[in-house]
Amino acid sequence: MNNFIFGFLILIFLLALYTVIAWFRKRIGQYRKALDEADQRISLLENMLHNIDVGTWSYNDQSRSVVFTSRAFITITGYSPDNFNSKMAWENIVHPDDIHHFRTVAAGLRRGEADTSEYRIIHVNREIRWVEVRIIPTLDESGNLARLDGMVLDITGKRKAEQELQESEERFSRLIEISPHPMIVQKDERFVYVNPAGLRLMGVDTLEEIVGQEIYRILPPHEWNKARNRVSFIAENEFGAALEYEVIGRHGQVVNAEVIGIYDAHMETTVHVFYDITERKKIEVALKETMERYRRLVELSPVAIALCHKGMIVYVNPAGMRILGARDLADIIGTTPWDWVIEEDVEWCRALFADLMEAGSLPPKEMALVRVNGEKFDAVVIGIFDNTNSTVEIVFEDITSRKQAERALLASEEFNRQLVELSPIAILLHRDKKFTYANPASVALYGAKDKSEIIGLAYWDILGQEIYEEVMTCETELDPEFGSTPMTQHKVVCLNGNVIEVEAITTPLPHLGQGAAMTLAWDITSRKKAEKERWNAEQLIRQSEDRYFRLQISLDQFSSDLFGVVKVDELNSRLVREVRQVLGTGKISLMKAGPDGLTVVTHGGKDIPDDVLLSIREHGADRLPICRLIDTLDGHYVKIGEVNGESRILCVGESSPLLLVQAQKVWLETLSRYVSVLYDNFRVIEDLKRDIDMLASGRIMPQWLLRFIFHLSENERKRLSQDLHDAALQEQIVWYRKLNQITADPELPSQYRCQLSEIEQGLLDVIYQIRITCNELRPPLLKEEGLERSLETLFEFAQLRTNYAIQFDYSNLGLVIHDDIIIGLYRIVQEMLANATKHSDASLVTIKLYSGGDHIYLHYEDNGVGMDVGETTHTFNSMGIYGMKERVRSMDGHIEFSSSSEEGLSITISIPAR
Repeated sequence: MNNFIFGFLILIFLLALYTVIAWFRKRIGQYRKALDEADQRISLLENMLHNIDVGTWSYNDQSRSVVFTSRAFITITGYSPDNFNSKMAWENIVHPDDIHHFRTVAAGLRRGEADTSEYRIIHVNREIRWVEVRIIPTLDESGNLARLDGMVLDITGKRKAEQELQESEERFSRLIEISPHPMIVQKDERFVYVNPAGLRLMGVDTLEEIVGQEIYRILPPHEWNKARNRVSFIAENEFGAALEYEVIGRHGQVVNAEVIGIYDAHMETTVHVFYDITERKKIEVALKETMERYRRLVELSPVAIALCHKGMIVYVNPAGMRILGARDLADIIGTTPWDWVIEEDVEWCRALFADLMEAGSLPPKEMALVRVNGEKFDAVVIGIFDNTNSTVEIVFEDITSRKQAERALLASEEFNRQLVELSPIAILLHRDKKFTYANPASVALYGAKDKSEIIGLAYWDILGQEIYEEVMTCETELDPEFGSTPMTQHKVVCLNGNVIEVEAITTPLPHLGQGAAMTLAWDITSRKKAEKERWNAEQLIRQSEDRYFRLQISLDQFSSDLFGVVKVDELNSRLVREVRQVLGTGKISLMKAGPDGLTVVTHGGKDIPDDVLLSIREHGADRLPICRLIDTLDGHYVKIGEVNGESRILCVGESSPLLLVQAQKVWLETLSRYVSVLYDNFRVIEDLKRDIDMLASGRIMPQWLLRFIFHLSENERKRLSQDLHDAALQEQIVWYRKLNQITADPELPSQYRCQLSEIEQGLLDVIYQIRITCNELRPPLLKEEGLERSLETLFEFAQLRTNYAIQFDYSNLGLVIHDDIIIGLYRIVQEMLANATKHSDASLVTIKLYSGGDHIYLHYEDNGVGMDVGETTHTFNSMGIYGMKERVRSMDGHIEFSSSSEEGLSITISIPAR
């Protein structure tokens, strides 16, 4: 029995053992499967790390060996893991200029501080590369460095791109700075930036003087509307082609400019580039005048001229119309040159025209032409091809008479005589110092009744002594190739007593074996008269140009001298002296005339012509037009303006021929306008002095002065904020960074590091306080983000320093608010919060800002201790309430207080939105 029980127990034990072994086998299989999956994931992760561009690595500090590196790490550095078997291995490839930074990072890693840095390394091929290195240290239980895991990324391309971008920006910035063309950048119709050339154009020395001002200050008023439309157009189309403007230059002169606009959508600004075209405009005017002169020369030319473009006649001068027998241009314009050539010569003329287009010119050719009425005539034609505008200029002359003369000479001597007889040019034949023949034209030219009055006369009786030597030479020379005398022009006293100018030429003419000469003469009296008139006209033009130059110099000098004038008496004396100098007369007077007609001379000559005084009384001094010159028989006068109820009149005490010239009159009226404007300015100055005197006597300060004082205060705040930010704040930051570098030095003794850390924290507090002061002096978001966002920032900052809560209710105002009103409302809210902090002991402050009609409303309410509204002004001053009242009054607003003791304070302010 016992053996049976023992065997049964052994069986149970074996079954249990088998079950346990089966269970262990199953668990071992599960663990082996999980291990295989982990190996696969690790292998996949290693493949991923090897295939990305970021180099990864792991360094075991205890074994001094690299546990893992990716292929990208080897590609970036050029070194294998075997090269990094010590702590100094990585430091050896760091660029020498970045060693200090690397050692600072290494010190932090030893303390367990992770780091991300950018610095340079030296690749195995000696190439310098920029890398971004991220390292995570792992410390053991004793706080010692156990392992470093990191990533390295090659950012050399990025660094090069940044450097090239910076160099490009500097290069383009330099190009803009040295550009000879003015460039301005505007936003919201105000200057944002002006390059040095633009500053010189505007007469401004520094950029700060112009930034923030309206761009229309450099344009005359008649250009403003065009400029506004232009700004809108460029903003919509992102570009504006060249457009001409008149621009006010440094000395007030008007400069013609072409302006190109480019819109920067990112900055919401427009860049305008100015090109001075003043000289070009002058050249265009001069060119126009020159072209007009040449046009007149062509119009008056006795030679026929026609222009042909693309095979069509586009112009013919009057001489050409006469030759062709046309009554107006419509008979010729639009025809072709072949329409005026006889039919049998058309092909020959087409060939000549082709040669002309190829050679550029056509030598004189004789051909037969047809007039409008179908009549044929002989002409000599010259052609010139203008390659610039593909135009052919055809110059032709009617040589029908000459051809007929040649044919007549060939036919018979009688026919030649008839030709001479019919010639419109005077022809005289003389021998032995006497005339032997005179044609009818000679009879008409020299005022004879018939040719018998001329034949037999000595030639000097008609031709004059001026050409005696030439005529004698021609008479004695038998060789016809000897040549003619030079063409001469001289005056001749005709037989009927008239004096004319003729142009004559004498040529030798052998006759029956004896020396003779023939003189051709024609009347040039009309031509000489036209030339003289043209010369006189040119002289008048030159005199007019000189006059305009002198008057412009006078205006420039006078306006320049006015800058130093501070008294009316000095201004009057300078005016009399300038008018006296330009008009060249001492009879210049300046007088004052009262409403009763009584006149008193204050400057210049004392004698006033009676006719001038009578004219002033008839018109009435107070009813005379301002700055308009009035002429009388004995002189001239112009009313300049009124001073203290009396009219100031400038008188020229004689009838000056210079003032009959329109330019002189405009000059004098312009001087008067200058002085009239200064009269008005002096009157404004007196009004300002009167207001200041009223202020000094204890009366209430005027609104304009309040606005002026607050404007000065804001400018001073802005300047002080800028100075603090650019000087004190930047200097503190520099010293803080230097101190931070010192405290980061691992070799610094610990007792000094503690003290320096306290100083470092103190510097941070000072920097923070300066930033707060700058923000309070000039809120940084006020202009960029608007009033609502700026007030929200102010409230957030105030609640950090106070014990009361602020509820702010802002309704969309829906009104365009001027910058002065925005800063005024902001300052009032600042003062309200300051009073609440110092005096109210409130737990809740409510501020509402809304609009109604054309007014803006600001409502303040707290649940504090309140105040007695009827307290003295001195108490108001101590609480800043007087300043709020004055600022509201400067904006033409209204302020109302409502409060009683222990019941809080309520303030309501309304301000016009204009």
